[in-house]
Amino acid sequence: MTRKLITAAALLLATYTAMAQETTPGQNYMNKFAVAPAFAGFNGNTEGFLGYRASMTGIDGAPTLLRANINGNIKGNMGYGVDIVNEKSGNFSNTMAAITYAYHLKLSNDMNLSFALSPTLVRSAFNLAKATTYGAATDPVFQNEAGLAGTGFDAGFSLMFNVQGLYFSVNAPRLICQDLKFQNGIVNTDREINTSISYAIEADKWEIEPGAMVSYGLKNGLDGQASVVAKYDRKAWLQASYSSQKWMGVGAGFAATNRIVLCYQYEIGMSDLAKTCDGNHEVTVGFLFGKAKKFQKPTIFIDDKGDSKGNGKGDSDLAKKLQEEIKTRDSEIKRLEGIIDDCCTNNNPSSDVNAPKPSEDPGQITDPSEPNQQIVNNNQPSEESEIAQPRDPHSVEWLTPTELTNVRFATGTATLLQSSQSDLDALALKVKHDKNNDRDILIIAYTNDPTAYGKQMSENRAMTIKKYLISKGVPAQRIIATGARLRTISDDPDGRYEDNRVMVGLEAKQRDK
Repeated sequence: MTRKLITAAALLLATYTAMAQETTPGQNYMNKFAVAPAFAGFNGNTEGFLGYRASMTGIDGAPTLLRANINGNIKGNMGYGVDIVNEKSGNFSNTMAAITYAYHLKLSNDMNLSFALSPTLVRSAFNLAKATTYGAATDPVFQNEAGLAGTGFDAGFSLMFNVQGLYFSVNAPRLICQDLKFQNGIVNTDREINTSISYAIEADKWEIEPGAMVSYGLKNGLDGQASVVAKYDRKAWLQASYSSQKWMGVGAGFAATNRIVLCYQYEIGMSDLAKTCDGNHEVTVGFLFGKAKKFQKPTIFIDDKGDSKGNGKGDSDLAKKLQEEIKTRDSEIKRLEGIIDDCCTNNNPSSDVNAPKPSEDPGQITDPSEPNQQIVNNNQPSEESEIAQPRDPHSVEWLTPTELTNVRFATGTATLLQSSQSDLDALALKVKHDKNNDRDILIIAYTNDPTAYGKQMSENRAMTIKKYLISKGVPAQRIIATGARLRTISDDPDGRYEDNRVMVGLEAKQRDK
């Protein structure tokens, strides 16, 4: 009888602690993979976290939790994760180990849906060696065994929906609910559903993220937590939380380096029972093992330039990137001025450029300096402009064209990005003050689309630059704008960058008056 009572007690308490794994408000901000495995690899980084939580400190045998996990990205649209949790409460302990596979579906530029499956191993145990009970010396359980343990396999499923700064997740960590088998019986495990929601609000250097988590289990009932985090300059933050179990928490964290973050959280109980203890303490350390080429939310880490405001929608954080570009615009302008000065003071045409003859077919002219390119003639105005070309570009002898490295267009459009202004402003200034002020300037815009649409797009982009230079005071009759496209497409990031560049060239010599 004694053995059965002990076994039953061990089963019940071990099962409860195993199935009541806590997810804290701090994790909802720092480590969303711990909240829902569907976040695995979503931000493109490889991130790891190590956390320790001591609950109801000051009471002997109070629960403790040690958790370690890592997650990363696979080929852009998939993710993986490993999560190991060990919980202890008195003589009871649980260990859970889960591996995760996640798939990320991009619904639009700012909307995503992710799914994840997580096979899980659960082991619960009761340590008889440390148990104190009357009659233990005569009970065969205490004489012959050091402990009782049960092992089970399970699987979890989670999904995550993201639109702009809003993140909503649902996690069912136990779908199979396989019974834990002990020596003298089995115990049915409990299905549980955990949901979380958060929304990031940005204002200058501040980021405010309110969030909430709700858990429901057939045995444990309903539990909810609400929190708010205020982060300054993406490097330090404060947080506050309150749970339906009457725990009030405060916390703080900071980025020790670009790859290490630390957070501490303290919770004080408001119920009569909780007031008898010294509260809950939690420490979490995060490590950035691998950085994505372009950061996107949600991530607690900052990149090498101090920016972690990527949010999964490409150029939507252009303003932040422009702040970094502004810091270097002076050196870029000086570099461009030096290049243009060299062109203006060079009295001899480059031997690398053979200007096409007027008799050649302007729609099929190959530039010898770029053998894989096909020049698209633009003697007639594009659909987006009524500014006609002043001269045939093939009747002019040009100096070697130079790339404007910072002149870029929004994807699939002829709209200039704001980062293009510094180069174009410097170019307009130099052309207006060119001592040979009647020399024409040639603008060549490239696209990597060999279709008729790509041809028209390259022409429209060239005319966009022309109109911008005219708005800066460059005479329209001095600007020749043309488009170009590639016969051979390089389908890789470097190739696509080269295939969408903008070149500028000056007329080789002053025209006869």
